[in-house]
Amino acid sequence: MTLALLGLIPYLLTGYLFMQLHLSWSQNISLFAALILTFHFAGFYILRTFSDELVTLVKQSDNEDHTCLPLSPQQQDTDEIFRLKKAFNQLLQKLEDEREKFNLVTVTLLKEARKNSKEYERRLKHIRPYVDQRVIQRVMNEQQQPVFRSEQRRVCVLFVDICSFTRISEELQPDEVVELLNDFFNKAVGIIYQYHGVVDKFIGDAIMATFGLTQPLYQVSVDAICAALELQDTAKMLSLSRQREGKKTFKIRIGINTGDVIVGDIGSLDRMDYTVIGDTVNVASRMADHAGAGGILISKDTFNSCPEYFKVESKGHIQVKNRQQPIESFAVIEKNERAFKQHELFLTSLETMAKKFSKLD
Repeated sequence: MTLALLGLIPYLLTGYLFMQLHLSWSQNISLFAALILTFHFAGFYILRTFSDELVTLVKQSDNEDHTCLPLSPQQQDTDEIFRLKKAFNQLLQKLEDEREKFNLVTVTLLKEARKNSKEYERRLKHIRPYVDQRVIQRVMNEQQQPVFRSEQRRVCVLFVDICSFTRISEELQPDEVVELLNDFFNKAVGIIYQYHGVVDKFIGDAIMATFGLTQPLYQVSVDAICAALELQDTAKMLSLSRQREGKKTFKIRIGINTGDVIVGDIGSLDRMDYTVIGDTVNVASRMADHAGAGGILISKDTFNSCPEYFKVESKGHIQVKNRQQPIESFAVIEKNERAFKQHELFLTSLETMAKKFSKLD
């Protein structure tokens, strides 16, 4: 701005003097030339004086952020797009870093879950022999903390124990007694499970099993008696095998009763059993006491629920300990094969009809 004024002032001053002093053209031209020369020298001096400061300012501007420089609209738009692109790329890089972290955490969690699952399966496998499978499944399906729950159901209860076990224990060493029990119990439990029974508990040399917790009501007594017959056959074969090995032999007795019981949790919150309680259980236990070596004794209620499937012999009424009313009992002899064949045909026809109805659906 200063340099522009220095260039304009000679013309303005010459015109002013020309009008005021009434000089001749030659004088005006001389004065005009002198003024121009003077002011040009003055402008050159000013430019030379401030040139160093201008150079310094330019260098400082080059070293500063370019955003501080005055830019044209096109340059400003270009730089704005560049900054947005840079910020977007930085955001994408952050997202990629977070995704990698997330994937790493996910993989770590999956490994831990797989490890915990294997450990859970290993521990559950060790627990299973101590608790019935159905009880484990029931507890695992519970959504809340354990509570005392019970219900009334009609079941068939079977007791099986070894005859004269006290005398056998007296004649054998403790490890031999344990070996005898494990040999028999290992076979017996498999048979009970085969016929849909649940091992409720081991009571010394006895097993208490319940039929009717998992299968239809009309079949519980049939399953229990079939299991009893197979238990007797297994005990005889096992006893013969022990005899050949020079070991102590044994016989078993079985009592069966059918009736209503209370099924549920018995005990405390710290230690409970899923079991059955009621007079039906007590009667089954007493029936086993009166069964005799190698015998199967059933109550009238059990016989009435499946009279056509087995050949039995009436044993009349027996008076059991701690019970006022006597119990009518029957000794099981064998299966009625003809009735069982008809029963199997009936079940086959039911399965066929069920498959047809399922196809229609």
